[in-house]
Amino acid sequence: MAVKPEVIKARLKVLFPKANLSQKRLDAYAAKLAPKPADDADETAIDAIINDFNEVIDFVSVAQEDDRVRTLEANQKKPADPPTPPTPPTPPTPPAPTDTPEWAKALIESNQKMTADLEAIKSGKITDTKKLTAQQSFEKSEVLKVMKPELKERWLQRITVSPETTEDEIAAQVAGLETEYSELTQSIADSSSYSGPAPAGGTPKGSDEKVIDSVIDGFRI
Repeated sequence: MAVKPEVIKARLKVLFPKANLSQKRLDAYAAKLAPKPADDADETAIDAIINDFNEVIDFVSVAQEDDRVRTLEANQKKPADPPTPPTPPTPPTPPAPTDTPEWAKALIESNQKMTADLEAIKSGKITDTKKLTAQQSFEKSEVLKVMKPELKERWLQRITVSPETTEDEIAAQVAGLETEYSELTQSIADSSSYSGPAPAGGTPKGSDEKVIDSVIDGFRI
């Protein structure tokens, strides 16, 4: 009484397609079950023996356990990721050799001076541009443009700029001058006002403006 193990393997795969048994496990089960059917057993008789054996061991559960073991074994065989090599430090700039010829030293010094001069020129041009921006902002001010030219020039010099000064910072300085000039002119106008109406109809406006200009000019700001 026996059938070939290959017949058992074939029927087992048909009956339990989801049981992904390992080859070693499949060979063991086929060798164990092959002697049980009669030599001339048909597929029904063979299937009955396989199903009876499944009631005992549960092919699907065994296959799942085999999958888990295979996964663990595969992970253990994977080589560990090599450690990331450290980034080599940037080599320091080697100092100039002490035996540098005089002509080379002179050339290096000349290049350094030229670089410094170019930076100074660049910085000066930027500063000039910022000064022009400050002047234009000053001229556009409705409050400050009424100043006398000589007074306007002195107040304009109070705006400080550098290559790093932003347009917003320039605008803020101009706004500060506007506030100061408005408060100063109002204070002078209030102090020079008459307590009552003038006999001839009041002091002309032109007189107040002259007083304000002369007082502000006297501050030598």
